[in-house]
Amino acid sequence: MTRADDDRPSWDLYRRMADSPLINPARREASLWALDQLEQCMGSDWLERYWDTAKHVPAEVNLGGAHAGALGSLLELALRFNLLAGTPGLGSVQKEMKNDLRDDRRRHAALQLEVAGLAMRAGFTVALEHRSSRQAPPSDVLMQRDQAALRVETFAIILDQHSQEGRAYWDRATDALRRINWEFDVGIAGDLGERLDDNAFAELLRLIEDAARKTVETGREHPVMFKGAQLQVLPPGSTDYELRGGIETSQGWSRIEARLMQKATQAARAGGGWLRADIMDGTWQFTPWARASLHAKVNQIGELLRSAMSQIDGVDGIVVSNGACVAQGQFHGLSTRTADHWYGFVRPLEGSRVRETVIIPVTPQGLGEADLWAELYNTEGSWLDWALCQTELPASQQIFG
Repeated sequence: MTRADDDRPSWDLYRRMADSPLINPARREASLWALDQLEQCMGSDWLERYWDTAKHVPAEVNLGGAHAGALGSLLELALRFNLLAGTPGLGSVQKEMKNDLRDDRRRHAALQLEVAGLAMRAGFTVALEHRSSRQAPPSDVLMQRDQAALRVETFAIILDQHSQEGRAYWDRATDALRRINWEFDVGIAGDLGERLDDNAFAELLRLIEDAARKTVETGREHPVMFKGAQLQVLPPGSTDYELRGGIETSQGWSRIEARLMQKATQAARAGGGWLRADIMDGTWQFTPWARASLHAKVNQIGELLRSAMSQIDGVDGIVVSNGACVAQGQFHGLSTRTADHWYGFVRPLEGSRVRETVIIPVTPQGLGEADLWAELYNTEGSWLDWALCQTELPASQQIFG
């Protein structure tokens, strides 16, 4: 009989999943190493505690054994902990990630490690949670090289609670329709309409299943119209169709700007410097701005960022990105730079991921420092291979194929 404890997340559970003989040896070796490294850093009960608090396991662990993008993030996190060992302040970041079991705090700590890891490779001396004076609050990262010393405040802007609930609903709806698609070998096309409550959603699925049975029996498509959903269930073999669902994003620029101003004020109290933010609330995926060219994106968001940041004395600039996202389609490296030293990069990353990064200086000092940030993120695509080599693990080509 299987004990109830066997169903709870644990490092051993994910090690068993990663140790499958179906996984290539290099990927298995790297995955097992990363899981061992994170268990040492976070503790044996971290996954269970995270599950109990957040109702899910961090995606880089939960999907790392089967999903290339998640594995890339898993390896990067473990490698950064390993390579930054002995760095002043690392223990504080580790303690925060271990004890504060919220997604935004985990991403905040991971972003500190990202900046520190990129800076280390570029020859900077780094410190985490560094105070400019005994009275000042700490800066998340201090990186120093030659005469340059940059203080950095890192943070992530994730979906607000309403949008998180919406995203979970559409994920659940997609999974349910995929199950019907596989079970009946039919296509499902059209518009799902707006988000439904549990009872209405269950009724919609019942109607779709009934239509799927009729489609299989007759070989003809059948419509499903219910509470705004307008769908067609298509016969087996159909390939040219599209399923649309609701797109729910955050509260827009006003929410982002408020968060930026809060963190800019915090950075100024800590001694000033730069902000480094991952904007992961849908802005980079589901807005007209997201569909613009890289140069146009840099110009448009640059004006907004400079206007907001110039209101706070002591902030020299800001670096924003969409995080290391799963690449939907094929991406190639792109770069742009304006006369004001505003930078934009698109960089494919190992594990079928891609990141867009925008660098906006605000002060005359920030103008020169923007070039240092460009050095870090221009070469980001090769960081993982460099780190794997430092740790004597297989190269990314062996791991990801």
